[in-house]
Amino acid sequence: MPDRQSGRSSGVEHNLAKVGVEGSNPFARSKLSPKRIGEFMIENAPKNICIVDDDGDFVEFLGQFLNARGLEAKGFGAAEALLKSGDLAAFDFFILDLGLPGIDGVDLITLIRQHSSAGILVISGRMGADAFNSALTAGADMFVNKPVRFDQVYNAIASVCRRMTMRSVRNASWTLDGRRSQFVSPLGAIVDLTAIELMILHRLCADTTTPVSRHDLAEVAGLVQSVDDRNLDSAIFRLRRKIENVTDQPSPLKTLHGFGYQVTEAVEVVAKPDEV
Repeated sequence: MPDRQSGRSSGVEHNLAKVGVEGSNPFARSKLSPKRIGEFMIENAPKNICIVDDDGDFVEFLGQFLNARGLEAKGFGAAEALLKSGDLAAFDFFILDLGLPGIDGVDLITLIRQHSSAGILVISGRMGADAFNSALTAGADMFVNKPVRFDQVYNAIASVCRRMTMRSVRNASWTLDGRRSQFVSPLGAIVDLTAIELMILHRLCADTTTPVSRHDLAEVAGLVQSVDDRNLDSAIFRLRRKIENVTDQPSPLKTLHGFGYQVTEAVEVVAKPDEV
């Protein structure tokens, strides 16, 4: 199905054949269940997706495909149309072509990045390293060449969302709440602590840049140490497993063999145990 303006292949026919649909409505006979591709849902899915492409068929059919899977999508034929709509701030994910009339895709990415940290997926027929580098340098999160299947677009959205989630986790910190005896992960999972676990974590979190010896930790926690330090090591082992089981994240407690332990990630201490 040629692009009516440029004569290039839009990839729409390729999309429809690959996802197993027929007729003018690409969803009438789709064998793919709504809201699901490849039997998975997008974690932390965007609430409002903006599609900007001068290929009207591509915008329409991709929008319908995403809407049928629970993703709200709105399309525009040019960057100017998006900007005039006043809806730029309402979108938390963008799917953009580079070869747009008027303001091109790279300039649009730059403009979006001045106002938003939303995910940006470039889907373009523009080939070559220059196009790829220009898009990513301007602030795009991923570049996919046309022609592309709609399920590949869905998977690309999922991949960008995963990256954004991991970035937010890396930028966030753990929280040690002495008032509630809780250790809270960057994603908000709550680990309830025993009195000994709270004392151990508070000592370790007092300065995450400095390791703490077994002797000091045992003294703070009131543990009677045996010759081989099994009491403290057992307590740390149980605490580490509890954190990983509850939060589904690696524990920030690291073992320094022959010396002691250290917390290697940022931790915000809300209240000391003796302030409760």
